[in-house]
Amino acid sequence: MSERKIWEFKSQTICTILGLAFDEKELINVFKKLKLDMSRKAPYDMHSDLVQLCTTQNKTSRQLDKMLKERFGRYKNSIKHIPQNEIHKCIDGGNRTENDRDIRDIPLSALVWFAVRSQHENIDEIEARVFATTHIFEHRASRFYDVLRREAPDSMPEEILKNLINALKSNEKLQIKCERLERKREQLKSDIESIIDDKSRINAELEVQKQSNRKLVEDFENMGGVGAFDRIDDMKKEIELLTGEVKRLTDQLLEKDRIGCAIPDCGSRGITSTAPVSGADIVGDVEDINLNGMRVAYVGGVESLLPHYRNLVESFGGTFCYHCGRCIQGRKEIEGIVDKTDIIFCPVDINSHNACRYIKKACKMQNKPCYFLRSSSLSTLIKGLEKHAEKAEGTA
Repeated sequence: MSERKIWEFKSQTICTILGLAFDEKELINVFKKLKLDMSRKAPYDMHSDLVQLCTTQNKTSRQLDKMLKERFGRYKNSIKHIPQNEIHKCIDGGNRTENDRDIRDIPLSALVWFAVRSQHENIDEIEARVFATTHIFEHRASRFYDVLRREAPDSMPEEILKNLINALKSNEKLQIKCERLERKREQLKSDIESIIDDKSRINAELEVQKQSNRKLVEDFENMGGVGAFDRIDDMKKEIELLTGEVKRLTDQLLEKDRIGCAIPDCGSRGITSTAPVSGADIVGDVEDINLNGMRVAYVGGVESLLPHYRNLVESFGGTFCYHCGRCIQGRKEIEGIVDKTDIIFCPVDINSHNACRYIKKACKMQNKPCYFLRSSSLSTLIKGLEKHAEKAEGTA
């Protein structure tokens, strides 16, 4: 269907469209843009002049028709689904159409414009219905304006409506903030529940710790309480005294072993004194014990006798190496000791089973001489050195 121009509309339709489209301020701008006579500045006079000009085809009506077409063109796609003879129902029915489509963003002036813009077989009836609907709206608006004027005599009704719109916008913002705060409240509620659960778990763990502490206090009291520290100090002193006594007795035992192994001047068989400074001489048919710098390893034994083991080996010209016998790193540790030494002595009375087993296997693999001593005493070590010297002499 072809489009109708504004001068083809009925006068009341033109009046409705222009009155809805332009307020007092916009009327002044339209007059300036169209370069019309502004001698009569009253809003009613300007509106009447503009309506009168649009009833006939002229330069002003053509410009205004083009201006309104551009102004309402943005709503064309939103309203094209509504039949032309049904638009007046949208005007009277609110913001939603029969197809449940929202038309709240389309101004009333645009609805009137599209209702009468196109040619239609019942265009006169359509214009009459549109006029009837908008005319009733005018009466409602006048009554509403009158109520606002009487209820708020100190304010213009337009200002009240403006304040109402601002209040609605503020209410929307507050609603958004309220929803955001509600979500935050739910999150905080969830966090509080998590904290309560953590608190319960911590309290349970704390109760277990308290029970453990009470058990420790009970054990401490059974040990004698604070007086146990005094007894520990006394025991430390006693250990120091016993250690000194063991050292003294060890020195006496070493001296006794040396005297017992010495060869008398009459030529009897034995080992001469092994003082570190003078060396060791074999008298009679036993050759001298001379290790000639050989590396001697001693695994196990009494750790307090370590200095005496070392002095004894070094007195025969050997290099001493010691290992406690505790195989913390396993077999590799013992194999490393065997690999770095020439002779290995291993007392079986004070030693670990694994150390003896590892030493036996490592010495067999590396073809190293190994002597398992029945005790950890110095005299037994001297006899072991003597045995090695005799074996070395027989091999030579």
